[in-house]
Amino acid sequence: DDLLRKIFLLLPPQPSTLPRLSVVCKQWRDVVTDPQFLRGFRDQHRKPPLLGLVMGHTGHRYFRSDLDPPDHIPHERFFPRDIRSMNMDIFDCRHGRVVFFAQQLGEVVLFDPATGGRRCVVVPPVFTGKEIGVFNAAVICVSGDEGHVHGDCHTSPFQVVLMGISDDYRQAFASVYSSESGIWGDIISIENREMYDLRQPSTLIGNALYWLFPGDDGEGILEFDLGRQSLANIEMPHGLEYYRHRSLQVILADDGCVGLAILSCYKFEMWERKVSCDDGVAGWVLQKTIQLNTILGLGPMGGLHNLLMGYDEVDHVIYIRTDIGFCMVRLESMQSRNLGKENFSNTAYLPYRSFYTAVSDLAVCERGTGDLFAPLADDYLLASWGVGAVGGNEAATSSETLPEGGNIHVSWDLMGL
Repeated sequence: DDLLRKIFLLLPPQPSTLPRLSVVCKQWRDVVTDPQFLRGFRDQHRKPPLLGLVMGHTGHRYFRSDLDPPDHIPHERFFPRDIRSMNMDIFDCRHGRVVFFAQQLGEVVLFDPATGGRRCVVVPPVFTGKEIGVFNAAVICVSGDEGHVHGDCHTSPFQVVLMGISDDYRQAFASVYSSESGIWGDIISIENREMYDLRQPSTLIGNALYWLFPGDDGEGILEFDLGRQSLANIEMPHGLEYYRHRSLQVILADDGCVGLAILSCYKFEMWERKVSCDDGVAGWVLQKTIQLNTILGLGPMGGLHNLLMGYDEVDHVIYIRTDIGFCMVRLESMQSRNLGKENFSNTAYLPYRSFYTAVSDLAVCERGTGDLFAPLADDYLLASWGVGAVGGNEAATSSETLPEGGNIHVSWDLMGL
């Protein structure tokens, strides 16, 4: 067993790796379902693999797998039928969870594709009135366990930051939901110049979240400090040239500070926000200017309609829509890859990363009938729902659990097997 553990720890953390090992024999299954081995497997790899991109808009959502068979994850496996059928906005995807907002129900829905678990949380009443509208939300794992690796956060505590804008577009509002307490925190607000939208996904840098917003006086950045529980406005660099709002993206700068990527036809700029040593005032400094048409092979006439579509905080990768296809660019090396034109939408792309190493996921083999690759039963994840009481800031919640015991025909759902 010790030799097997050492060998298995070196295998890639792809979705099919451990499930395929677990069906070889009982000895191998015992090894890969052992909690100590699973912790070592996650520690060995540290960074969860990129499984694909989540994209969509109201009433429509799509998952594009980034992996080839047998690790390819079909859209229908990633989003179960009930999730696909619900009229919801996709707001965020981070630390293994996807965040939706069901406006008609006034609920934030958190979905864990790896386990099928979901939690519905009623938003504070102030966000469902006529004066404040919900415009975005972000999820963050807040596990305090030593050595915790994000991407295996299925049972870890989390927070949801809900963002709203006033009906006159001059105030931003935020509130934080804690999965540990089950309540929303205080309503936090800040006066602002006009902000007409806040739907571009957030970027997590350090202990703060950042959103871009458009307004009459151009774009701006809204910061929410998770530690201080405060909002702040950040002005953009002066004299910027860009095609449209989707030509901007908040990114992580080289020194770990707030950065900004700006796409202007053929030109790609990377800015960094630095604090002056003289007066302590923060300002923008241009770090790099890259001729993007050369990197992506667009040719002398390519690039007039390029748009920034998403950002991967973990790999420091930016996604760009171009005339020749949808491309990903690694900002550290400026290496690029053309992902083609098929199965992409014109909405924001949210990278999805996760380890498929949860003990409960693998141990389900033990309860199977032997037909491991039979279609997953429609009601497999449709278990009992529990509704929490509502009082003060306590949020009404509901969650799903797997059925206990019994014989279950299992396919490795989301594994593409």
